[in-house]
Amino acid sequence: MKSFKQHLIITEAKKWSGSRYLIDKNPHDKMWYVMAHVGSNKWMPISNGFKDKKKAEKWRDLQPGVDKAAEKDLGGI
Repeated sequence: MKSFKQHLIITEAKKWSGSRYLIDKNPHDKMWYVMAHVGSNKWMPISNGFKDKKKAEKWRDLQPGVDKAAEKDLGGI
């Protein structure tokens, strides 16, 4: 059985279309996670697991707005 990291490397090549976020299912716990691209061909989960892919997609779609608010909040640093 592949590790989750190995699974991500394979699915990343299939799914990544230049987006900063992707959704992938962990084969071990069968939960959907939103993954963020952190550079150097690395991805990090940024959500808790979701049982439903639609909920993960909705969470992913809200994330760019959260990023903009955080950048604005930290702009003075």
